[in-house]
Amino acid sequence: MSDKLKVLKGEPQHEKTNDHEIGNSPSVRQSECTVLDNPARRPWPFAPSDASPLAWWRTLPSDAFGDTERLHLLTTLKQIDVLHGGDDFAPALEGDLSAAIGVAFALMPIGELNLKIDIAMTALLRCALERNAAAALVLAQVLGLTDLGHSFATELVASWLAYGRRCSDNPRKFIEVETVLLAAFRERHHYGDDA
Repeated sequence: MSDKLKVLKGEPQHEKTNDHEIGNSPSVRQSECTVLDNPARRPWPFAPSDASPLAWWRTLPSDAFGDTERLHLLTTLKQIDVLHGGDDFAPALEGDLSAAIGVAFALMPIGELNLKIDIAMTALLRCALERNAAAALVLAQVLGLTDLGHSFATELVASWLAYGRRCSDNPRKFIEVETVLLAAFRERHHYGDDA
């Protein structure tokens, strides 16, 4: 086996990195907090070193990604081979926006987080970090509809929506779509997962 990660028919084969198993939520840190770019300047409880880059999509806000984190994310994606992931999985890993969005939507609804989901969503994250508003919007949508195992989903959604708005060629249209998504998230949280 090469030094690449392999995913076989839904059976993830992975190893530990940074003492956090891929697919597990990192613990909340009390020090070295990143500050989320929002009006309240609330300290962010997760740092990149808390988890594998494959878990960053569900733990880090948009402003936590500097050049170092982006390079680490790209390096991680280049080390992944996916077997039986479907026709769009390999192009998604290489940064194909349509493929990454297609793979993300094909996994919905996400019931339980696993390695395959982390890989697919990291491919979408890669596209979002290339200043792509559509990828940021889909990432925010998935984050808002998924149980992330921590209580910071709302802040993550807000972060990626603000990032997408800044990257959008048509901020007015983006705001219209953002408003629809936020209403759906509020309804889901008000009525539970059945909404």
